[in-house]
Amino acid sequence: MKDTQDYSSKTLKYRNLGWLVATLVLDALVLLVIAFHTAIEELTPTTVMAIRASLTALLPIPALILSSLISADHKAILVFWRLSHPLPGARAFSIHAPADTRIDLAALRKNIGEFPTAARDQNAKWYSLYKLVDSDPSVVDSHKNYLLFRDIAAMSLLLVPAVPLAMHFADIDTARMKVSAALFFGQYLLTAFAARTTGIRFVQNVLAVHASREVSGSKPQARKAVSAQQGLDN
Repeated sequence: MKDTQDYSSKTLKYRNLGWLVATLVLDALVLLVIAFHTAIEELTPTTVMAIRASLTALLPIPALILSSLISADHKAILVFWRLSHPLPGARAFSIHAPADTRIDLAALRKNIGEFPTAARDQNAKWYSLYKLVDSDPSVVDSHKNYLLFRDIAAMSLLLVPAVPLAMHFADIDTARMKVSAALFFGQYLLTAFAARTTGIRFVQNVLAVHASREVSGSKPQARKAVSAQQGLDN
């Protein structure tokens, strides 16, 4: 029987909120050192704990706002650097399934039918297969990690111009503005690559489950039409 626990993207994003806030808290502490010349030795454990507690209480709403300013489709473009069909589901059967040694392609084809070739059709079929196994632990874990790194990447890119602009109005010199921009751009690149890796793994994990066993409703003739939005969950 399918697990009835809620593993929707909105629920997983809510579970990730603590990590988003923790990232912003760390960023704020680093900016405190960069922008205001706060000496590292002045940041005693007591001071750090006080700052962290204050920021943790204040940052959940800004974190949600920042992660919601960019749509899911645009976040995918920022992660996978593709303007057309950026989600890895669009290459699920042509690239990602053959690249995963766990996936027996013959068994997968037997269990789900012929593989589509067009990018849009690949994405649509992969999504319908995902909805059938969305409570599988390996799928949930990779989905959660993908959403986390994707949202941090998008948030970091927004902060690349936003923080230096705020520093400009605070009369902070150009050198420190450039350092802060470089910090957030580096954070964007790091988390974008992490999101790309976990996103592809998410796609592969879904297909690995279907290759290992036949899931009820996975055959084309048995599957009801899926009217959900194409691609990874928003």
